[in-house]
Amino acid sequence: MFLKGCPLRCLWCHNPESQNPQPEIGFSSQKCLSCGICEEICLQRACSLENPYRVDRKKCNLCGICVQHCPASALRIIGREVSLEEVVAEVMQDEAFYLQSGGGVTISGGEPLYQLDFTHALVKCFKRLGYHVAFDTSGYFQGNEEDARILLDLAQKVDLILYDLKIMDSQKHERYVGVPNVTILENAYVLGMRYPDKILFRYPLIPQINDSKEDFEALRDFLSRLPRARLEILPYHRLGLGKYALIGREYELESLPLLEERKVSSLKEILFGLPGVVLVGER
Repeated sequence: MFLKGCPLRCLWCHNPESQNPQPEIGFSSQKCLSCGICEEICLQRACSLENPYRVDRKKCNLCGICVQHCPASALRIIGREVSLEEVVAEVMQDEAFYLQSGGGVTISGGEPLYQLDFTHALVKCFKRLGYHVAFDTSGYFQGNEEDARILLDLAQKVDLILYDLKIMDSQKHERYVGVPNVTILENAYVLGMRYPDKILFRYPLIPQINDSKEDFEALRDFLSRLPRARLEILPYHRLGLGKYALIGREYELESLPLLEERKVSSLKEILFGLPGVVLVGER
């Protein structure tokens, strides 16, 4: 499940529709018939055929009239407010698959810690039902002592923590992600020391941003401080590119080239043989 709301703004984000914590309007130009119905019925004058993104998000009040009347379903509201009970009931519909396959529930986003109390409550419910639970996080979390206690309890209850380490240099992290990484690395160290067997660090490998020898040496130095660690390298892709147009935004990295496999392999060599570190997916 994907929770909306994220304090980060990674330039390569492949779920940009999950950054805004509120529902938002989405428009698919591929589906649009250019019939003009949305423009005719919009009381806010937010819809226009001359707008390539169709909707002026500053004027739109999310009334949903255009969504209801669009004959091609080119317009839709992204995100909805749901109760804990509604989420659990929906997830339970697939219970047979979890129990037979050994799979379970992954809470992602957005940033699950952005909705800490709700995420914590979900995890407790799912564990009472006997489900395997993972949560996917950037580790960016700033709260009071009670929030910190909840975070540790959350980490203790889940079966798997998918933890992104995006850029090791804090200034560079702020430039490309929107925030410094001090808190992220502090939380990574705490959770890595307490739960080394349930945490999987993931490094999104972005060309020209975090793919230098120095980047990987800094990553190696951080991992070497932990008793043991699992790491998965996630090469850059463009699978989320179309989502930016969907929500009326431009994708800043559209011209960024994909990484060559030999470059990826050469960078991984820096991590091979590091005591206690396992590269997931490597033979």
